[in-house]
Amino acid sequence: MYRTGKSYLLNRMLLNRSDGFGVGPTINPCTKGVWMWSRPVDGQTPEGDPIKVIIMDTEGLGALDEDSNHDVRIFSLAILLSSFFIYNSVGSIDENALQNLNLVVNLTKHIQIRSSGLSEDLDPQEFAKYFPSFMWVVRDFTLQLVDQEGDPINAKEYLEKALQNQKGFSEAVDQKNRIRRLLKSFFTDRDCVTMIRPLTSEDAL
Repeated sequence: MYRTGKSYLLNRMLLNRSDGFGVGPTINPCTKGVWMWSRPVDGQTPEGDPIKVIIMDTEGLGALDEDSNHDVRIFSLAILLSSFFIYNSVGSIDENALQNLNLVVNLTKHIQIRSSGLSEDLDPQEFAKYFPSFMWVVRDFTLQLVDQEGDPINAKEYLEKALQNQKGFSEAVDQKNRIRRLLKSFFTDRDCVTMIRPLTSEDAL
């Protein structure tokens, strides 16, 4: 979502600098469309091989001056351009956080993987071949990561638990579960990281 610190996260965690992509203290979005860092940065593959990484910053979802069609276009473009997609949110992975990803329902209307035929008629797992790895970063996380028995779990297990189907037979439950099914089908390689609030002093923030 817009104004949740995506640009700041990229600057500090990936570019290792305080400036870079535009950030600001007001309610107005700083990023419009898709911004790309001017030169690649050094990185490595999971196997340890050196690679060059291109970093992109995207406009946030839900801005007051844009509509859902604009959001899904930005989301679709970011997914198609990326090999590793970082989704940033604040607080916890609850129903509201998942509903903010309801634009995955319309992804297939904006992405065509065959030269003929409607993409929405394809199995969602067909799209997974072309979609990036998915990392959900949960900022300002204050909860304990434990299961129903109180045993510790990791952030990935927390994500998988949140993506389990909800019980019930209403239309609202069906919609909630559709979002969960599509997220699991589209992003077969997925993970999660939780980050605590860095400071308690509002003045220091």
